[in-house]
Amino acid sequence: MANYWRKWFVGGPTRRWLSLIFLIATFLLYIQYPNWISQLMMKTRWSTAESIDVNPAVTEKPVLNTTKPFSPVLKTTKPFSAAVYKRQLKFSLASESGRQYSVGDTLRIEISAKDSQNNIVTNIGDFFRASILTRHKKRRRKKEGAVGIITDHQNGTYTATFRLLWEGEVTIKIQLVHPRQAIDVIERNIRKYPIDLVMFRKRYEVGKNTFIDTKCNVDPVIFKNTSAVCNYSDPHAGAWWYCEKAANISCNTPGYLSTDSRYKNLKGGKLFRRGNNAMKKSISGSPSKLYVRKGQDPLANRRRCVRGLSTPQISGFYLKGVWNSLVCKNRHFSSQACWQQCLKGKTLHFMGDSTIRQWWEHLVRILEMEETHIPGAIHKTGPLLARDPVNNITLNYRSHGPPRRCPFTRTFLLRYVANTIDEIEGGPNDVVGITMWAHFTSYPVEVYRKRMEAVRAAIERLLHRSPETLVVIKSANTRTDNELKSGDWLAHKLDLIMREMFRGMNVVLVDVWEMTNAQNWHKDNIHPAPDIIVQELEFLCSFICPL
Repeated sequence: MANYWRKWFVGGPTRRWLSLIFLIATFLLYIQYPNWISQLMMKTRWSTAESIDVNPAVTEKPVLNTTKPFSPVLKTTKPFSAAVYKRQLKFSLASESGRQYSVGDTLRIEISAKDSQNNIVTNIGDFFRASILTRHKKRRRKKEGAVGIITDHQNGTYTATFRLLWEGEVTIKIQLVHPRQAIDVIERNIRKYPIDLVMFRKRYEVGKNTFIDTKCNVDPVIFKNTSAVCNYSDPHAGAWWYCEKAANISCNTPGYLSTDSRYKNLKGGKLFRRGNNAMKKSISGSPSKLYVRKGQDPLANRRRCVRGLSTPQISGFYLKGVWNSLVCKNRHFSSQACWQQCLKGKTLHFMGDSTIRQWWEHLVRILEMEETHIPGAIHKTGPLLARDPVNNITLNYRSHGPPRRCPFTRTFLLRYVANTIDEIEGGPNDVVGITMWAHFTSYPVEVYRKRMEAVRAAIERLLHRSPETLVVIKSANTRTDNELKSGDWLAHKLDLIMREMFRGMNVVLVDVWEMTNAQNWHKDNIHPAPDIIVQELEFLCSFICPL
């Protein structure tokens, strides 16, 4: 070794540099060789497990499809790219091509992502929306539409199932709302900020133009360095609510509640860089259109609209912009007189968030009712009251209690829904409509579950003392917002809990999630367009005055 180094020093500069380069290259090759071997092995490993989070319960073997050539599922360790994955996603007919379809048939569409080698890219748990629609050349003409049911096969492939419900050309629309990786980001933010993703404050007016603000939320643990806390919880209503105690002010002192305008700076990474929606993009496929021939009448032999009917997965469809229910024979009103005749002598109690306040607003407009102003109330949170003395129609609206994202509202005007239900005597002329979801998306689901369990118990008490009272549950609807704290995925999770909560009860479900998903002539909106609200109200009235 000593002779080697002696020759290296006396061998001249060129020889010394060549030897140095050789030694460095040898060392780098030695360091990189194990990683290169690992990557080579991963490229040839086939599995049905997830691409990022491996599911040990899934057997690592190819999934055979007897109707198509075998296409192995690729397990990859490459960093996830939403743009690349969206380009890889395609849909195709699950049945034989060239088949003739008729009204009443079932259509199944396969969805999968494949790489350049035609290997299925495994991504389990993506959130899709599927619909069929008819496009018209006249843009103002309202269109046909219905939803499809998505099935995740837990191996990187999905199926969208549709019922063909009208004659003519039908376009297939498959939308990737969130890849699984985006859902992971959303849920990670909820876990990181389970209580304070959205904050609230209570304001006391202590003098002219002088206010004291304190923080409020569902758990006092977030009030750091605070010695005293006001407890406004109500276990009977399934509600927990706390505010910091202001110095020298009693907890019983009335004040105002509002949303704190300062939100958490949520981190969504590259997935949520643009518009915080990751991604709500339509994917391509073939055939994108098909022709449906005349067939069975899907509206034949429908039942009368009565309480307690189960809601099928596909509960209706739009035809010329009009909702046709597959649950029961729903009504359509051609004049104000028809609405008045249906609601004559009725008292309607709407309670919840602003999406059911829209019901109150539109009925007031349709019936040209006179609003009674309640002292201290503001329109956004109510309470709201309107009467038609000629037809003896009364409309009430109350906002649900906190958490409620709102401008400054007097605290004594915000009531928990379970307590409001307990104050209703009920009877054959009373209609109780409830929705709660939009203000609970930023919390762990248990916060919502506890509140809805109390609402369910209150409804059971109401139906026990007055079985003839009509109770209506309005579902969540699709929306556009910051998906990290209040988007479709979070709303959908709560909606599933609500449906399970009221399954089997003698109530009515107005499936607004489907009604807003099936329409295709308006953009997603937390507050659906007026013509959609009218469809919701017509379905509601189909149970108040059934055909």
